[in-house]
Formats: sequence, structure tokens, C-alpha cells
Amino acid sequence: MNSTLLPRRSLFPLVVTLLLCVTAHADDTTSQGEIQGVLDKQVAAWNRGDIAGFMAGYWNSPDLIYQGNHKVVRGWQSLLDSYRQTFSSAGGMEMGTLKLTAEELNMFGKDTAIVWGKYVVTTKDGKARGGLYTLVMRKLPGGRLTVYDRTSSEPQ
Repeated sequence: MNSTLLPRRSLFPLVVTLLLCVTAHADDTTSQGEIQGVLDKQVAAWNRGDIAGFMAGYWNSPDLIYQGNHKVVRGWQSLLDSYRQTFSSAGGMEMGTLKLTAEELNMFGKDTAIVWGKYVVTTKDGKARGGLYTLVMRKLPGGRLTVYDRTSSEPQ
């Protein structure tokens, strides 16, 4: 027997570790794809003026938290009402076309992720508003949903 070769039984932990890493990476890739799918659906809903469709990416719970520049909104229904008041009321702000950029997604275990990046909303007259966002998303019975949203608006 060649002394430079490892005995077969000493390879077992290495093989198991490699398989676990590959499986964990596959789970992360699947999770990231699911999360990106939720975000893509939200952007599409926003761009067609569908506030309820946009809200489908949020946890429908009174424990949902949204933090903007000047206020904290607690609860899914309260956030929906806030969006409707801001964008659907007479003289309300135009929703515009939403684009997410410089996105980064970090998985924390198989059920939780932090997604952050920049957003820009462009209105029909070419004016832009935007800023930074940070989302905490969890795997829940309703799918991968945002449970916490910190969005800032900044001059463009």
C-alpha cells in the first residue's frame, strides 16, 4: 500500500462535508431564486399600479414593520392603507416605474434573508425619486415574505 494515499475511511468525513456544502449551496440558490421571484413580482405589480399585488410580497400580519424616513408603520393593513392614501387618493403621488438596483442578498440560515439595495421610481414626466432599502425576508407558510422593511428616500 502506498503511504501517500489516505485510507478510505479517512475520506468519509471529507466527502460528507463536501456533500453538506453542496446541499447548503443548492438550498441557498433555491432560496435566493424564490426571494428574487417575490421581488420581481412586486416590481411588476408596482409598475402596473397594483398596490395590492405589491403588498403580496409582505407578511400579512400586524407584526410587519415598515420604517420610512419620518414614520414607522406597524402591520400589513396599516401599510396597505398608507400606500393607498399616498398613491390612490385624489392629488396623490404618482406611483411611477420602480427599478431595484445594486441588490445584495444574504441568507441567514435556510429561512431568513436580508436583501438591500437601491431603488429608483421614475414618473411619466421623467422625474426620479429613490433611495436605499433593507428588507428582512422569512420563509413563512405563505412563501418568502418581507417581515421588516427599512426604506429611505433621498434626493436624486
